[in-house]
Amino acid sequence: MREWPRSDHYRYFGELDDPYFGITAKADFTSCYMQAKQDGGSFFLYSLHKILRAVNAVTEFRYRVEDGKIVLYDLVGASPTIGREDGSFGFGLFEYYEDRGQFVTEAEKEIGRVKAASGLYLGEGEARNDLIYYSSIPWLDFTDLKHAGRMSKGQSIPRISTGRLVPVEDKLMMSVSVELNHGLADGYHVAQFFRLLNML
Repeated sequence: MREWPRSDHYRYFGELDDPYFGITAKADFTSCYMQAKQDGGSFFLYSLHKILRAVNAVTEFRYRVEDGKIVLYDLVGASPTIGREDGSFGFGLFEYYEDRGQFVTEAEKEIGRVKAASGLYLGEGEARNDLIYYSSIPWLDFTDLKHAGRMSKGQSIPRISTGRLVPVEDKLMMSVSVELNHGLADGYHVAQFFRLLNML
């Protein structure tokens, strides 16, 4: 069997204390917003479903490092931050379903559970790798973002954040920050993700 094309990249970046690289760019969420408005649905959930569709379509976003080995998941969901009325947040766990209606229904149940809990509410998602870490920061149209995280080798879960929805000419655009393990993906793969995000 032919060696994985990224073997050298993985060995090199895998030795770094912080193997992540990050890119922030704007993406078109016009149709997503209009659909949510038409349906009376949650733009937060509609936009996250759109992001997960793009994530799952790019193979490199589904690679993970587990016990020093590369694992490729068939599908990945999300562990989002969910805000509460008191200004705090907890971590949720959203499974990915191709059908947006099913995704929204299940995600709304999880939102209810997290909002009724207290503290970070780590739960099952803390031990799973078949996820992306996701946060929405709808108050700011940011141009860059740095996530908190342990500085240790072997981290591989993508971190994606979105900012405020802003009008740009005749479109509604949103900043999307993507951080990936550089041993598993490059800027080329992030560009694929953004291309898909703008098509969906």
